[in-house]
Amino acid sequence: MRHVSSLTDFRNRRRVALAAGFVLLQLTVIALCIEIRQIPLPRPPDSNRIEQMWREEGSGDWQPVTLPDHRPTAGLTPTVTTYRGAFEWSPGEGETPWAVFVPRFTTTIEIAINGSTIEDTVRDPSNRRPDRNTPVLAPIAESLLTPGTNEVTVRLKVWGPLEGYLDSLYIGPDASMRPAYDLRRTLFGTLPLILAAWQVTFATLLGIIWLNRRHETIYGYLALATVLGVVQHFAGLPHSAVVAGMLGATGPLEAALMLHYVLLLTGRRIRRWHALAFAPGLIILSSAFLMSPDQLRAIFLLFGPPSMGVLIACVWVVLLAAVWQARRHAIYLATIFTAVLSCWMLDILTLNNMMDGERIFIGRPSYSLVLIALGIWLIWRFVQALKEADGFAAALVQKVAEAEDKLRANFAREEERARSEALLAERTRLMRDLHDGLGGQLVSIVALSEQTQPSGQAIGEAARSALKDLRLVIDAMEEMDGDLMLALASWRERIDTQLRAHRMQLNWSIRGPSGLPIFQSLKSWHVIQLIRLMDEVITNAVKHSGGRQVTVTIESVEDALGRPTGRITIEDDGHGYEAPAGHGPIRSGTGRGLLNIRRRAALCDIRLVTETGTTGTRIALTLPAEFPSQAGDGNTGKI
Repeated sequence: MRHVSSLTDFRNRRRVALAAGFVLLQLTVIALCIEIRQIPLPRPPDSNRIEQMWREEGSGDWQPVTLPDHRPTAGLTPTVTTYRGAFEWSPGEGETPWAVFVPRFTTTIEIAINGSTIEDTVRDPSNRRPDRNTPVLAPIAESLLTPGTNEVTVRLKVWGPLEGYLDSLYIGPDASMRPAYDLRRTLFGTLPLILAAWQVTFATLLGIIWLNRRHETIYGYLALATVLGVVQHFAGLPHSAVVAGMLGATGPLEAALMLHYVLLLTGRRIRRWHALAFAPGLIILSSAFLMSPDQLRAIFLLFGPPSMGVLIACVWVVLLAAVWQARRHAIYLATIFTAVLSCWMLDILTLNNMMDGERIFIGRPSYSLVLIALGIWLIWRFVQALKEADGFAAALVQKVAEAEDKLRANFAREEERARSEALLAERTRLMRDLHDGLGGQLVSIVALSEQTQPSGQAIGEAARSALKDLRLVIDAMEEMDGDLMLALASWRERIDTQLRAHRMQLNWSIRGPSGLPIFQSLKSWHVIQLIRLMDEVITNAVKHSGGRQVTVTIESVEDALGRPTGRITIEDDGHGYEAPAGHGPIRSGTGRGLLNIRRRAALCDIRLVTETGTTGTRIALTLPAEFPSQAGDGNTGKI
């Protein structure tokens, strides 16, 4: 018990230390985000700045104003504010092109020099987004400038949920404006475009994975969140309230999808009440159809950015719980979401004019960086899974090789055992055949030779029978490859000689081109049993039929299953005999022979049909399509 208690205390202390280090890391990340947000971006020299501007308050009413200037918005109804200013230009400065530089504005601006328009950002939909931080550099044609004082007019068009904003105005040589413009364009134009292109690729890969693995919904949540991020990047600020509401709802919906993704990533189950995370986005979306533009703006400011911050905070809490459970990957992901949450909080402070410095929004770019970080982590996990799969495959190959070696050794032993058993079975069968056939005949010869007055004729007949059995065993041992016709050809020669000795004629008939099909399951002991069966039939015909002809017919037939097989029919022209088993008296000497015929037919699963009458006896042997593998496997035979 003491050991268990000490182990529990150690784990608790370790978790507390890990949590403390984690919190310190997150505070460091928050501080870094604030410091990065405070880093001033380069601007042209102050000598090029237009310090004094005039803003039109009403019809012909101009009031002095110092830029940057904030203007209220009228929702989706555009409001236009006009600014005027003056700058000096001399002809000697015409060798260097001049330009107008505006670091930041919301939502679109139109710039005119001496009444001639040189730039209108309404033509570029991406510049109409209030969260893009897009700068403008408008070259001034020399023909528009006059020596001395020149007038610059800026018309600021404002609509959407955010207030209007016009940053400081710089007019001077293009060379002094270009470095600040190029840096801002790279940070707020080119880099977001690269991140959006990466998001498209990432969403495509995730969608393919999810479509092929529907049960892993984690990929579906992340794919949908990535798609919404791409839509937010490429969609400009529309004039329609419905489309504006749909665009405004993508942010909260995207954060809700990310929350579900993180829940699954940390091993938690999705509950029904988790669907409430989609409520802010759905409220904004429904407001676009049901409310006025001003009400839609109020709903967005109430449920849009705040709900996104709350949902990202919920994601952070879930990851913090995973960190407490000592899941190291949660530290990495939580740190990233801490950075995103910090950026969104800074954006909210900037939106409410509570943040010093330039009016720049960094929440959206930071979220794109989160998706990249998630992609890097997923790729890393995928590589780790591949390494584990490779290791498992290598171990499996090694185990399979070991199993193959064992199976090969077992197979060799089984093969040797099977060979030994086959040799033993063949030896036993051969001994039984010799004992039952040749052995009995030799015993008869010995008994006849030991009689007081041995009969040479009886001894000769017994010797011939022994020789016949020996030849039968030898013929059956030859390799026939299932061709029973080879054994029947040898049997025909021997039987023909036997019948001629008794003044009987053999009629041999083969129906069909080959007589009998090839029997793949035919063994030597099948041949011996069949030949002895047929010998018994011929012996009965010679001894008991009283006929003069024996006809053997060989033909190919099909069994009940349509498989090829054969039939051997032996018939004589004698006076016949009556079958046993209740069918009348048995002619002397036939009972034993019929019993042997039935027994041998049953051993080989041969169907036996006997027909006898005053015109002769007919015995039909229908061979099986598959001979039994062992003696006794067959049926009892049918008569």
